[in-house]
Amino acid sequence: MSDAAATAFEIFPWNQNFETGIEKIDEQHKVLVEILNRLAWHCASSTSELECRHVLDELLSYAAYHFKAEEKVWETALGMQEMVQNHHDGHQMFFVQIQMYRSSDEPEEKVMGDLFNYLTRWLASHILESDRRMALTLKALEHGVPISEARKEVDGQLSGAISVMVSALLEIYDKLSVSTVQLMREKMARLRAEDELARLQHDKLYVALAQQASDHEAQLQFLAYSDPVTGLMNRNGILREIRGVMRQKQVPVGSAALISIDLDNFHKVNARFGEESADRLLGLLARRWREAMAHGGQLARISGDEFVVLLADSGKVEAQLKALRLTAGQPFILDGGSISMAFTAGVVLFPHDGAGDADTVLRQADHTLFRAKQEQKGDWLFLDADEQRQSVERQQLLADIRTGLADNQFRLVYQPKVSMRSGNVIGVEALIRWEHPIKGTLSPIDFLPALEHHPLIIDIGEWVIEQAFRQMTTWDSEGLTLDVGVNIAAMHLQQPGFTDSLAGILARYPHVVPQRLDLEILETAALGELDKANYIIRDCESLGVTFSLDDFGTGYSSLSYLKQLPVKTLKIDQGFVRGALSNADDIAILKGIVGLSKAFDRKLVAEGVDTREHGELLISLGCYDAQGYAIARPMKPEKIAAWKNQWRPYPEWSAGEYATP
Repeated sequence: MSDAAATAFEIFPWNQNFETGIEKIDEQHKVLVEILNRLAWHCASSTSELECRHVLDELLSYAAYHFKAEEKVWETALGMQEMVQNHHDGHQMFFVQIQMYRSSDEPEEKVMGDLFNYLTRWLASHILESDRRMALTLKALEHGVPISEARKEVDGQLSGAISVMVSALLEIYDKLSVSTVQLMREKMARLRAEDELARLQHDKLYVALAQQASDHEAQLQFLAYSDPVTGLMNRNGILREIRGVMRQKQVPVGSAALISIDLDNFHKVNARFGEESADRLLGLLARRWREAMAHGGQLARISGDEFVVLLADSGKVEAQLKALRLTAGQPFILDGGSISMAFTAGVVLFPHDGAGDADTVLRQADHTLFRAKQEQKGDWLFLDADEQRQSVERQQLLADIRTGLADNQFRLVYQPKVSMRSGNVIGVEALIRWEHPIKGTLSPIDFLPALEHHPLIIDIGEWVIEQAFRQMTTWDSEGLTLDVGVNIAAMHLQQPGFTDSLAGILARYPHVVPQRLDLEILETAALGELDKANYIIRDCESLGVTFSLDDFGTGYSSLSYLKQLPVKTLKIDQGFVRGALSNADDIAILKGIVGLSKAFDRKLVAEGVDTREHGELLISLGCYDAQGYAIARPMKPEKIAAWKNQWRPYPEWSAGEYATP
């Protein structure tokens, strides 16, 4: 096989994002990457284990040379800083980990898969994060920046886009390393077959050529779509069959089924009988299962101990699975004893609205199998129709939100916050609305739940903060000065670079005092990662903005952690306020929250003050600031000034003291 063919397969493709800017180190990194790709190619294309180990030895030898040269660069520039020593320790751990793989008793195929997974992940993080951090620090020092400031500056640079890129690349290499070796073996076999075919053509053996070409075509088809261990279809083969079903016209919804199967505890077979016997068991099982297939059913092995069954008639799923369970449960006689097999399965009925394409259906079956292994191992689980529908609806909603954000369909309305006794307006809370072109005005409850744990919530949050500052600027030009509260999701607050992003927005509006922005965070979000939340909040407060703890009282650790959270204001959850007029327990909770606010010197704002009586009760308990329908409903920004000019509190709110209930 030519060198050009070898370089066509790269488990670790090089690109310019891996460059540190230090030419000597970048050139050595390229050599490491080249050896790693060559190692993958040799182990995939050669039957010689010794040849693979020779290339691995070459990789380790060059890594030792590179580490020594690299550490000399860092020590010369940075001295024996802690970060230099940590970098050195990381190099040593690399050799320890490789040695562990080399001495492993696991099957060779598994060891090589784990080794490539480790090498690709290590090399990506080594170049992208560790070495880049050292290089950026060195360059900062060359510009006269002190070491402590240089490290802080580099931390800032690497906390945002680079960390996202590293995570994305590592996820890609995770997937690459699982299937690359098998894929390369298949492709190398195909290339060898094509080379042989070309040789026959060159020799002009016309009579033999037709037969040989036919044989090679069959071999290529087998390699591309079949599993060599069992003779069943492989992943490519079953995907082709699924596509065939989905291309048929007028196939009833849910009439076909895809079953993803995972053998339970198959690793014990390898451990007890060895890899060769385990492969023989897979072949015997495949033969039994093929004979037990329902009419029109198709069977594939897609990886180690994972099988897939495609049924044209979804009504036969239960019968088919019981037949497979029965045949798998019959003893298999192997060298040294006998064993029976059990399995767990996930079932997807298709076509359905969320089926998409063949890969999607197979992925849904895999996900259902994963759930089955967690919830009812040894049994099977169907992908619920409601889950299918909800998944489709959520994906469509997310797509609509992206479009809405791009098309400026979102608006902010503002609900005033006041002092109930004096009538002073202490600020407003910004609340998002979606002016949907078809569904009309949508409230947050109609779309924000779909954004939970989705990166789009960050885009929405950034947009809300930006719009709030624009509105404050407009109000200032009209002589109306108002503080604005903005709700921030936990995922948004805790994203890398949140403080830097906020600082950028503040810089774009220098005439708006930062203290006028109050970021409202849910109590449960803040307490989820207390140390991280504290760090971010204090960083943001150094910019001048303030924080409120929203929906206070609904969290799980209010008393324990309140004193640790650097927030200025507690916002009483509206559920306690609305229920207090008829529920003694809610009154007791309100009294406790008022007491906490005084004990920890926090401001207090009550939500859900919808009637005069709510206000009277809160004032009697010692809570004077509030928002709710009894004060004002959320309104468009252009109506705030007129409302403020005519706003007056209820006379009962400013009449004096009330007896505590």
